[in-house]
Amino acid sequence: MHQDANSLVKRCDKCQRFGNVPHVPAEPLTPIVSPWPFAQWGLDLIGPMPQGKRQVKYAVVAVDYFTKWVEAEPLTTITAARMEEFVWTHICC
Repeated sequence: MHQDANSLVKRCDKCQRFGNVPHVPAEPLTPIVSPWPFAQWGLDLIGPMPQGKRQVKYAVVAVDYFTKWVEAEPLTTITAARMEEFVWTHICC
């Protein structure tokens, strides 16, 4: 019976998508330490999200790890040139 239940769960699409993941052990959180302001930044791309005005589907978010300062901007597409422009205008200048 146990083997039948295992094979059923492995074939069930909903079980595979929404089931718990007990096989991953919990890890302790480790802080990210930055020695001074503007020394270390985190960049995240968010999306795709529901399309908004002006065809915006994505967002780029930058966080200074020392000061916790946040810069964010909505994006219609994600390209290397667009990321370079964001970093140059919002972080460097």
